[in-house]
Amino acid sequence: MSYLAFSKNLAGFLTERAGLADEKEAVLAYAIEMLVITLGNILCALMLAALLGVLPGALSCLAAAFMFRYTAGGAHSSSPWRCAAVTITIYPALALLAVSLAGLGTTFIDALSAIAMLTGLITIAVLAPVDSPAAPIISPHRRKKLKALSLAVFAIIAATVILLRWSGWVYAAQIRVCLILTVLWVSFMLSKPGHRLMFLVDRIKLKEVRDL
Repeated sequence: MSYLAFSKNLAGFLTERAGLADEKEAVLAYAIEMLVITLGNILCALMLAALLGVLPGALSCLAAAFMFRYTAGGAHSSSPWRCAAVTITIYPALALLAVSLAGLGTTFIDALSAIAMLTGLITIAVLAPVDSPAAPIISPHRRKKLKALSLAVFAIIAATVILLRWSGWVYAAQIRVCLILTVLWVSFMLSKPGHRLMFLVDRIKLKEVRDL
């Protein structure tokens, strides 16, 4: 993997100051780069959501997706830059769609909730956790633990959706639909079609960023 100049320089500085072995520098550079890219794409997604006027919804989508990502796993791009582009695009778009769907009324949202929760429960119960070739889940104990955590996250999201159904909060309907759409998106990313989509994303040519 080719690291950003910023990541390499900071990793080199920290390795030297801490007196670590040289081989630790690449590991540290990778960790720094992933942290910077992750924080950067979340910030960009929230800025775009704020410009679109859907910041609360985007925040709820990102929070739910974050919990599912680290328990259920799912398809992702081999490039952190492509992952960043997907994050910046998808979650503000989900929040924007939620605003429109929330205006269709409680009956519609109830029906969509039932479909999403059933889809999510079946998908997570059958498929989660979904690993990747770069980070395979070898331990059966860890796989079982992640499955349990995935179902726990699902239960929390489902309970939140139910509580929002009876809430008088001004953003309740919007956040509720955001959570529903995120469950559907996560279910899709756990499935084979989601993996095929990310395969297509990986085929998009990107110019490497090396000079930061």
